[in-house]
Amino acid sequence: MMVRNQELWIYTLAMLGLSGLLSAAIYQWAPQAAVAALCGFVLLTVCSLLFTRRRYRQIAQLNDYLQQVASGDFSLDIRTHQEGELSLLRTEIYKVVLRLSEQKDQMERERQALADAISNISHQLKTPVTSMVVMTDLLRQEGLEAEQRQQFTRSIHIQLQRIEWLVSSLLKLAKVDAGVIRFQRRREKVEDLLREALAPIQIPLEIKNIRVEIRGDAGAVLLCDRQWTAEALLNILKNCMEHTPEGGRIQADIKDTALYTQIVILDSGPGIARQDLPYIFNRFYRGKNAGEVGVGIGLAMARSFLDGQNADLSAAPGPGGHFVIRFYKQGAI
Repeated sequence: MMVRNQELWIYTLAMLGLSGLLSAAIYQWAPQAAVAALCGFVLLTVCSLLFTRRRYRQIAQLNDYLQQVASGDFSLDIRTHQEGELSLLRTEIYKVVLRLSEQKDQMERERQALADAISNISHQLKTPVTSMVVMTDLLRQEGLEAEQRQQFTRSIHIQLQRIEWLVSSLLKLAKVDAGVIRFQRRREKVEDLLREALAPIQIPLEIKNIRVEIRGDAGAVLLCDRQWTAEALLNILKNCMEHTPEGGRIQADIKDTALYTQIVILDSGPGIARQDLPYIFNRFYRGKNAGEVGVGIGLAMARSFLDGQNADLSAAPGPGGHFVIRFYKQGAI
């Protein structure tokens, strides 16, 4: 690299030419000193070339290191404890490579998560689609009784609703993951949010004769996005409803403090098994006490909707479902 450098050749020739000119000028005044001056100029030129050669070797090492990084190997640490511009450059390059390595790992995790999500979605869609195909084949039979035909039609309708809900939920999660949702922060009354969340499941609650109680600070207000917060509460309450037996109870306790506004939702179902607790908010995770209808995405959605609003969602083990939502106030954390 050094031999092929045209600028270095020009520099060397210029130094030698200047040395010759200065030596000739000195020879006019002091012939004996001209030889010593020429030797001194040549020595300085040689020292300069040796120093440049050393720098070129260090640059070549950096080039080899960058080629190693380009091939996907981020393991080498090129930092040194010496002073100088090249040492600082080594440190800065290492920092950039370290960030690239972290981004690569993050991309690998996201790619694996996407592959797992696609696999889970395929599995979740396969069951209702297969069921509908079988029932469609049965509906084609000419001798099928009217009652059975209505039953199969109702089953197909239920499966279609399940697929529609799953696709809609995944689209909402995709929006949150992509960061395209802008949560609006407005003052909302907690009790109103809970009643809005309960409205879509009011009929199933009545069918199962499940009593719902809202207690605590009825006038508590929090800063949140009304639509997405109600959606998060709906998913939590729906989960509680699905795991609460007939004649059971769901209770929402509201507590307003100086640091946060808290909503604790309890149900009289079997609750969350302790071994399931670390994974209960993972997408498509179904715990030990999971019902037959759920697909394991409701609680994951609830947490995603709350995370973007300075709030967190946690759960406690049974008996009985136990979910805690905290909306932190401005400047509290």
